[in-house]
Amino acid sequence: MAITVLTILVALALAGAAIAFLYSGVNQYFAQSSRFSRRLHPSASPVASAAPDSKLVPDDSVIDSVERYLTPKDPKQLSKLRKRLMLAGYRNPSAVKAFVAWKWGIAIAGLFISSILFSAMMAGANTLLPIAGMGIVVLISYFAADMWVLRNIAYRQMDIEKAFPDALDLMLVCIEAGHGLDQAIHRVAQEIRNAAPVLSEELTLVVNELRAGKMRDRVLADFAARTNISDVAAFVTVIKQADQFGVSIADTLRVYAREMRNKRYIRAEEKANMMPIKLAIGAIAFTVPPVIVILIGPSIILILREMMKAASGGAF
Repeated sequence: MAITVLTILVALALAGAAIAFLYSGVNQYFAQSSRFSRRLHPSASPVASAAPDSKLVPDDSVIDSVERYLTPKDPKQLSKLRKRLMLAGYRNPSAVKAFVAWKWGIAIAGLFISSILFSAMMAGANTLLPIAGMGIVVLISYFAADMWVLRNIAYRQMDIEKAFPDALDLMLVCIEAGHGLDQAIHRVAQEIRNAAPVLSEELTLVVNELRAGKMRDRVLADFAARTNISDVAAFVTVIKQADQFGVSIADTLRVYAREMRNKRYIRAEEKANMMPIKLAIGAIAFTVPPVIVILIGPSIILILREMMKAASGGAF
């Protein structure tokens, strides 16, 4: 019975991992194909990309009736959760309520599905493994929404870090052509809309805040806080210092853009140098255990068989 339950748990885990990898691969493929299509046919691309927070909150009226149950009471916890969702790209006012609703909804669905799957296994004498499996499924379901948000944060930061040096080069070209910093940011946001939609969205928000009359220092500080990337924070500091000391922004951006390109090159070299180590770890993990089982497995089976004969009254 224990072996059957363990086999079912392993099969479920493998099936879930396969579905997750398949979904991720298909999602990345269609996202890349859509990005290439927008770059090849700019006229077919929409004027403004859809905000990612619309995917999290389809309809605010659905969750308004249970608002008090979905909003954390602690102001610090509420601020921390709102900041995390903002880093993931969810800026809708109802994003916190929707996130809590999704979190508890997925947890309840996991409890319901696991209770159906493991109810037949509890009829036997050994009920520890089914209960443990149900607890693991419920725990994973409860933290699934948090893991999804952390995944979106990581992918957004990777996209911004990858496109930021090119955006700085374009900004430098615009400033040297006679544009001001606000106009250069607006032009760069338009130019990279198809190649880097995440960074374009952030720069568009910066432009809108500047047009609304917000101070530039505050707008740039909010831009660094929304991205939570050291390169962007350093860029904001450089611009503030250039404004404070009267240094040419073009010269400042030229030096900083060169540093960003070198940093991206160094980062790519580090990943390339880590590749042999990762391949070696994977080769060892998936090659050595099967070899050990093939070489030592028959001997262990013979030893166990002889020990069982001796224990049952036979002789070696």
